[in-house]
Amino acid sequence: MPGRSSASDRPEDGAEGGLPATAYAVLGVLANLDEELSAAEIKTRCDYSLKLFYWSPAVSHIRRELRRLRELELVTEREVEIGKVRRSLVYQTTERGERVLAAWVSRHPVDEPVVLKNPALLRVYLGASSEPYELVKVLDHRLAELQEQIDDLVWGRRRKDELGLLGAEEMRYQEAVTEYLLRAAHFEYGNVRQLRDRIADFAPDQPSLAVHRRKGPLRRRRHMRPREDNSGE
Repeated sequence: MPGRSSASDRPEDGAEGGLPATAYAVLGVLANLDEELSAAEIKTRCDYSLKLFYWSPAVSHIRRELRRLRELELVTEREVEIGKVRRSLVYQTTERGERVLAAWVSRHPVDEPVVLKNPALLRVYLGASSEPYELVKVLDHRLAELQEQIDDLVWGRRRKDELGLLGAEEMRYQEAVTEYLLRAAHFEYGNVRQLRDRIADFAPDQPSLAVHRRKGPLRRRRHMRPREDNSGE
């Protein structure tokens, strides 16, 4: 992806195309709370939000998009001091940048199919060439990932509450997506857990996959003799 854009690339307000989705994502992160952020800070926010439903670009990718956005006058750049010796470049959106972002958000996505890539499910689907205990380890790893994702989402919601941002009007769309992601993570956790147990059933003789419980006695019901009918006496 080129780091510079010519005048012919310049997106007009509300026009189709002009920028890749990552550039709009960077604009959106900057515009969310009207913040002034460095490329590394944008990356951190992407890691806690965008990666859960889209993807998290590398810092180098973010820097390229920031240069592009600066040249198009969609963001401003300034240098700030960090401590006594370090300096960093920070960015914020311009009014034009926010108009371009709003126009892109309002457009219906064309030819942008949702792509599901789940490496754990692919391995299970091709599991005939492996062993059940190996696939169970793959699914256990996925369960751990999902639990971490749930923990991150819950922590993020509590952190927003501590900062007085929970329920703020400018955060309501992000909160709605967070709630969606939390439901989805809980739902997938249950699905993966059931799949894990089903795969474990394929090898009941393996001690590491077996579920052990103390077995109580089984007392079958006694068959009682039919009572004699003495009503005619």
